[in-house]
Amino acid sequence: MKGLWIMGDVSIIARRLSPVYVQHGWSGNGGYFNNVGLRLLSWYDDPKLMDYLFGLGQLSLIGKPGSEKGGERMILTHQTTGTPHWVDPSERWIFSKIAFIDYGYFYDSDNTWYYVIPGPFRVKIPLAYIANHLDDREYEFEECRRIVSRTMDYCLNEFVPTDDELIEIANSYDKPYKEIVNQILGAEHPDHELFDYYRKLYKAMDDWVVVKTDDANENITKIILMKNQGENRKETIDWG
Repeated sequence: MKGLWIMGDVSIIARRLSPVYVQHGWSGNGGYFNNVGLRLLSWYDDPKLMDYLFGLGQLSLIGKPGSEKGGERMILTHQTTGTPHWVDPSERWIFSKIAFIDYGYFYDSDNTWYYVIPGPFRVKIPLAYIANHLDDREYEFEECRRIVSRTMDYCLNEFVPTDDELIEIANSYDKPYKEIVNQILGAEHPDHELFDYYRKLYKAMDDWVVVKTDDANENITKIILMKNQGENRKETIDWG
C-alpha cells in the first residue's frame, strides 16, 4: 500500500530565501501536523523567526524559540543535528536529499506556511487549511486523501479534456478514456494509479499541484495544474 497516510513519518521544512534559492532540510520524525506543523504555526509563523529557526541547522525535533539555551522540557527543546540546511534553486529540490519523505512544510515568499503532500504529484496547500480539517484524533491523513482525490478528479475530468495534446495521449491507450478515469478515480490512491499505469499521461503534466483556499482556509477554491514544460517550466510553484 502506498501514500502519505500509511507510510512513515519523516518530515522536512523549507523556506524561500529569494526568487532563485530555497533552503531546506530535516525537521525530524513524527512529522505529522500535530507534532511539526502545529509547532510551526504556533511558534514560527513570523518571517522574523525564519532566520533564527533555519540558523539552527537541521533538527531532529523542533522546539520552542530559545529552547536550545535550556529551561524547557526535552519534548519542547530543539534537538540539533549539527548539519546545516541545503540551499537549492527552487522548491522542486526540497524532496531530493532525503529518501522517503512523508511530510513537507514550506514557508513561501507570501509569509505563509504551506503543507506539501509528497507523492507522484507534490500537492501544495496552506498549512492553516490542514489545521482546520483535522479528524477527531487531530490527524490530517483523511483530509490529505480527500485533497489528492479531488486534485485527481479535477485533473482527469477538467484539465486533461481541455488540452488537445493530453487528449491525444489519453486516447493512445487501448481502452476508452472514461474507463481510464473510472479505474484511476476508483483506486485507493488515484495519484499512484495514474503514475503506475498511465505513465506517459502522467509525465505530460507538471508534477506539482497548487491548491488555493478561501481567506478563512476553510474551503478549496481552485486547483492549479500545468502541463510539463520541460526546461521551460517555471521554478517557482505558485501559478496564481
